[in-house]
Amino acid sequence: MCRIVSYLGTPVLLEDLLYSPDSALLNQIIHAQMLDMLNLAGFGMAAWDPASHGPDSPFVYRTTQVGVFDRNLKLLASKVAPHALLAHIRGVPYNSSVQINEQNVHPFKFDRVPLAMAHNGDLAGFRTMRFDLVEHVRPELAQHIQGSTDSEWLYALTVSGLADPYRINEPDAILAAIGQALAIVRDVRARHGITRSSSCNLIFCDGVNLIAVRYTFDFGRFEQARLQGTMQFLSMWYTFGRDYGLHGDEWKLVGGAASADSIIVASEPLTRDIATWIEVPEYSALVVRRDGDRRRAEIHALEV
Repeated sequence: MCRIVSYLGTPVLLEDLLYSPDSALLNQIIHAQMLDMLNLAGFGMAAWDPASHGPDSPFVYRTTQVGVFDRNLKLLASKVAPHALLAHIRGVPYNSSVQINEQNVHPFKFDRVPLAMAHNGDLAGFRTMRFDLVEHVRPELAQHIQGSTDSEWLYALTVSGLADPYRINEPDAILAAIGQALAIVRDVRARHGITRSSSCNLIFCDGVNLIAVRYTFDFGRFEQARLQGTMQFLSMWYTFGRDYGLHGDEWKLVGGAASADSIIVASEPLTRDIATWIEVPEYSALVVRRDGDRRRAEIHALEV
């Protein structure tokens, strides 16, 4: 299984999200706290930097290298200060059938589509399901699918569900498209008699909105040996406040909900002290909305 971190708020140095905290995303490649698995199949990110040329379009970086050895990433992280970030380290089963290539590295973002997505989980029986999903993906978007992952198809299904995928959409429209994509997958699974537990934690960001989903199809049902990383309901956490940085000896946001202008969502807390982190409930979506100078987080129940 993979690890994800997303940030939305006042600009912060990439290094302070990817490297500096004791359980920062890059440290989770080999020392994840809530996953007994190494994440060795690549790193990717979309980072929206307000000081960059064309700030509405993110800086995108993908590599199949193991991120802890990536000098270029380390140097970039010490210079780029985004106001929004979606970053992902890819974890896959340890066998020769897995394809390790740049096309399969998250996050996924089609050309001219503002919304990006990263996935933590797997869809059992995806090879059987894949061709039933084609009819639900807009032809002009389907031609952008380059990789072989279930994750990219989940992304294609979601953006196809938007009335206009080529603009920034309202949070409710994005949430509705996610719900529609999950419903399509649920129906196709039923059509093929697929009932194996399949994790589907998703985080979407477009530089303005952030929506995170914690979801599993048929949780705990394994007809055969369990898939790697699917022994438990995969975790998702968030923390919000302002002035992200090193406060005392802890990396955190301060001030709480009353003055929150920033939020971090992650597969697991970035710090060993999780007192300021809240777990996203199972079968729910976390929707981040702008409220004047503040950002507020809402939890929406999802259909099981």
